[in-house]
Amino acid sequence: MLLRFFKIIFLFFSPLLFSQNALENFLLASKDDTQKLFGNYLKPALKGSLYLMNSGWYSTAKVHKKLGFDLTISLNSIIVPQGDKSFDISNFKLIKSEVNKLPSIFGDSKNEELNVIIPKSDLHPQLKATFFSPAGIKDQLPLGIVSSPSIQASIGLPFKSEITLRYLPEYNRNRVYFSNYGVGFKHDILQYLTFLKKTPALNVSAFGAYSFMKINYDIQSSNKFRGINQIAEFDINNYKFQILSSFDLKIFEFYGGIGISGGKSSFSISGEYELNYVVDGDSNTKFPINISDPVEINYSIHELIKNLGLKFKFLFFHAFIDYTFQEYDVVTIGTSINFR
Repeated sequence: MLLRFFKIIFLFFSPLLFSQNALENFLLASKDDTQKLFGNYLKPALKGSLYLMNSGWYSTAKVHKKLGFDLTISLNSIIVPQGDKSFDISNFKLIKSEVNKLPSIFGDSKNEELNVIIPKSDLHPQLKATFFSPAGIKDQLPLGIVSSPSIQASIGLPFKSEITLRYLPEYNRNRVYFSNYGVGFKHDILQYLTFLKKTPALNVSAFGAYSFMKINYDIQSSNKFRGINQIAEFDINNYKFQILSSFDLKIFEFYGGIGISGGKSSFSISGEYELNYVVDGDSNTKFPINISDPVEINYSIHELIKNLGLKFKFLFFHAFIDYTFQEYDVVTIGTSINFR
């Protein structure tokens, strides 16, 4: 079923997602309402994924010496705003319910009954359907935090530069395809700022990064609705550009950055679907309606970001924590092994 698709996503973003039902039932709403239901329910996940993937790229402004190396494992955690844990359905066209709000994917763990009335047209009589909305996963999120791990390696290049690569192994089985890559580049700009060169322990650099993730899931295997070529797709592309600074002391290091962060996340459901309704006033008579490519949702961000961090150094082993200030604030903790 469709929630298996999002379980795969949050296998990487949060190990706490549990299996639930009913997300695919949103397809039974009218075209406009279906788009709104999916969009509002998944909005925090689509936006949050951008912030998660665009965090934890660095823990210092210092650039590796040529062929210097580090391997870093970190955990990025977003703090979900309260306003994104539910959404209003009072202005939806054809949906009736005893409640005015439904939980988003990060909202309360409860289901609400929704009734849909499809008005009579030249193609069909007046139709109706009743289904339950999917629950949120709030109860499974400690302190309202959603987390995602990242693994990356950096290596020093000539001209006081370094490159960082992120990678999670591709997954392509059980009707699911997953890929995730990223690349970052850091360049020492203190070498051009002669008036700052004598400041003790100061490092200043420019940093840029780009990453993407793609997940495809063959939802036809769920057998929820008859049809062909039923695919769900989730795509993220994001970038960031920042000026970094740090004070590199013997045992610990203070660091921070300011710049811009942006990207786009999208979710789509494509293929052919046969939806079954009952005729209003005659619950024994079923009436099928066929739809194609019913859902396409896009979210984008582009904003000023700032972060502050602290790193502790024990010979080759480092540990760090930082906080990024943005619409969905992010806390990052991690460890690294460093050479040169």
